[in-house]
Amino acid sequence: MKVLLCVITLVLKLPSLVVAQDHEPQFKHEKYKQPTQLIAEGLLPEVHELSKLCVSSVTFVRFVVGADGKVKNVACTLDTPPVIAKSLKQTVLATNGHWSPREVNGVAVESKPYLLPVVYNVNFGCPKSGQSESKFEDAIQHVLVFDDGTVTESMECTLLPPMVQRYVKSK
Repeated sequence: MKVLLCVITLVLKLPSLVVAQDHEPQFKHEKYKQPTQLIAEGLLPEVHELSKLCVSSVTFVRFVVGADGKVKNVACTLDTPPVIAKSLKQTVLATNGHWSPREVNGVAVESKPYLLPVVYNVNFGCPKSGQSESKFEDAIQHVLVFDDGTVTESMECTLLPPMVQRYVKSK
């Protein structure tokens, strides 16, 4: 009888002992606490192409962390200048190796999308006045339209801290 009571007790408690903790992807870096810090450090658009731009705007970079911990599905909002989009995508992909995957019930799964707002001002290509054309309103209206062809009406995502990048010629 005692053995049966022990077995029943163990069976009833076993599910609570093996409950896995779910967690979101973790960014781990020896120097930075946020992935945006590493991205900002590595963001180096091609100077020759950047010198042709005269614009102030915002772009949103979307990406996910796969079940293998690798960054994938990187896309920028549609009207992002190609030189900025290319550099952003490269630097976001360069965060590979610094992520642990999301886990649900102890199983690694793909994360929800991350959304990184990047505010930028480039005036290298501006006339002598130095005023860049503002495209903030257009950019905000197209926040869910990406250059990989995806368009969504809404998105459940993790919003990362915004980055501010200025590329201005000195007077």
